[in-house]
Amino acid sequence: MGQAGSQPPAAPPVPLVQARAQAQAQHLPTRRPLQAPRPQEGFAQGAPVQENSSNVAGFLSFLKSILKKGPSEQTPDRSLLSQLGDLVTGKRQQEVGARSMTMQGQGLFAALDAPLQGLTPDDIRYAGDVDAAYSRRPKIGARVLSLTIAVFFTILIIWAAFSKIDEVTHSEGSVVGSQSTQTISNLEGGILRAMLVRDGNTVQKGDVLAQIDNEMAASSYRDAMQRSMDNVFALIRLEAELKNTEPVFPKDLYTWSVEYFGREVDPAMLQQAQQIIADQESVWRSRRERFRVDEDVLRSQAAQREREVQEQTTHREQLIQSLALSRQQRDAAKALVSRNNFSRLEYLGMEQKVVELQGQVDMLDATISKAQAAAAEAKHRIESHTAEFRAGITEEINKRRVELTTLQETLAAGGDRVTRTDVRSPVRGIIKQIYINTIGGVVKPGEPIMDIVPLDDTLLVEARVRPQDVAFLRPGQNVMVKVTAYDFSIYGGLEGKLEQISADTIEGKQGEFYYLVKIRTSKTYLEHNNEILPIIPGMIVQADILIGKKTILQYLMKPILKAKQNALTER
Repeated sequence: MGQAGSQPPAAPPVPLVQARAQAQAQHLPTRRPLQAPRPQEGFAQGAPVQENSSNVAGFLSFLKSILKKGPSEQTPDRSLLSQLGDLVTGKRQQEVGARSMTMQGQGLFAALDAPLQGLTPDDIRYAGDVDAAYSRRPKIGARVLSLTIAVFFTILIIWAAFSKIDEVTHSEGSVVGSQSTQTISNLEGGILRAMLVRDGNTVQKGDVLAQIDNEMAASSYRDAMQRSMDNVFALIRLEAELKNTEPVFPKDLYTWSVEYFGREVDPAMLQQAQQIIADQESVWRSRRERFRVDEDVLRSQAAQREREVQEQTTHREQLIQSLALSRQQRDAAKALVSRNNFSRLEYLGMEQKVVELQGQVDMLDATISKAQAAAAEAKHRIESHTAEFRAGITEEINKRRVELTTLQETLAAGGDRVTRTDVRSPVRGIIKQIYINTIGGVVKPGEPIMDIVPLDDTLLVEARVRPQDVAFLRPGQNVMVKVTAYDFSIYGGLEGKLEQISADTIEGKQGEFYYLVKIRTSKTYLEHNNEILPIIPGMIVQADILIGKKTILQYLMKPILKAKQNALTER
C-alpha cells in the first residue's frame, strides 16, 4: 500500500473475513488467488488508478464499512472520503492528470492506512468486486414483477388458445315483411258509413276498419234467420209429437241464438222467436187433441164391433143348445112313429124345427164372421191412424230438415255479407294507404278500400352478401339481425335463421355483385324496459350470419399466417 511515514499498529482484518463469508453465502464472486502486485498496480509506485467506476465505487463503500466496523472504530476525515469519491466518479479526472490523481490517491491512502493494515491490492480489488456484485443484484420487487408478467402472459396465451368466439359473415339489407301488401275490399259493396282508421295506424287481426251499409243483404239475412227459427222450433214440436211427449223449447232465446247463429240477434228477432215458439206450442196442442179424438172414435167403433161379435156368439151358443134338444126330441119321436106310438104329424113338426134351428145357426155363423171382420177392421183403422199420423210427422220432419239445411247455407252466405258490412283487418299490420274516405260514398263490389302492410309473427329480411363471403353460408344458420334505427348496444337485435340463398349473383345499380339471402326472424319487434319497439318494412338492418367459431389465438395468428403464405412470392 502507499507509504505515509509512521503507521499505526495493524488492525486485524476482521471485516474482510466477514465480507468473504457473506459473499460466499450470497453466491457472489469469490476472491481471486493472491498474486504478487505488478509495479503498475501498486499505489506506492505512483501508477494511476485505472479501475472501472463500479469497482472503485464498491471499494469506497467497502472502505466506509470498514471504517465503521473496525475494532479501532476510527473514522477518517470526511473530506478525504469526499476526495476519494471525486476520484472514483471521475469528476476531477478531467481536470487533473494521472500523476496528480496518483498523488491525491497516495495522500488519501496514507490517511486511511491505519484501518487497512494487512490488506493487499488484490484484497482491495476483491472487496470492490463484492460490493459491485451487491449493487448489481436484482431487487426482490423486480423479481416478483418479472414473475407476475411471465405468469400473466402465459395465462393469456392459454386463454387465447382455448377461448372461442363467433365467426360471422356481415351483410346489410332491409326488412321486407313476411307477406305481400294486403288489399282490403268488400264483395257486395254498399254505402260507406264510417272509416275508423287512418294512414299509418297499426291494427290487429279482426279489428273493424270501416263500416258499410247494405240493407238488401241485411234484410235477406233477417228473413233467413226467421225461417230458420221457424223450422228449428217446428222440428222440436214434431219430434215431441213423434215421441208422444211434450216439446221443450229454449228458455234463454238470446243464448240459444248466439250459439246457433254464431252472432248476436237483435231484440226484434228475439220477439219473433218467442212468437214462433208460442205458435208451435199451439199447433202441438191442437194436433194432439185432434189425434186423440180420432183415435177415440176408432177405438169406440172397434169396441162396438167387438160387442156385436160377442152378442152373436152368445146367441149362437143358445141356438146350438136348442138345436141339440130338438134333435133329441126328433130322434125319440122317430122311434115312436116307427112303432105307431107317436103322431107322424108332430114328428114332422119336430123335424122342421131342427131344420129351422140349423138354418139360424148357419146364418148366425155368417153374421159373426162379418162382425169379427168389422171388429178387426176397426182395430186396423186405429193402427193405421197412428201410423199415418207418425208418417205425416216423419215426412214433415224430413221436409223441415231439408229446408233448414238450405237455410243454413243461405245464412252462411248472408251472414258473410252482413259481416262484411264491417270491414275487418285480415292480419295484424300497418295501414299503408286508404283509397276511399268519403262518408256516404258508394263502395262498389270488389273495389279496393285500403292497403295493409302485414306485421306477421315473423319478419322477412333480405340482405346482400359479398361473393367472397358466401362459401360457408348454409340455410338454417343462426343470424343476429341488428336494426340500424335502434342502437344495438341498448336495444339488442333480433334472432333469426338463414332461410334462402340466391342461386347466382345479382348485379347492383353501381355494378357490384352480391348474393341475395333471405332471413326469417323469430319476432317482429324489439323490447326494452317493457316497451315494445315495432319494426316496420323498409328499415335498414345489419345481419351477422354465424358460420362457426374460432379461438382468439387463431384470429391473432391469421394475419401472420396469411403474411407468411404471401411473403417472398412476389415476382
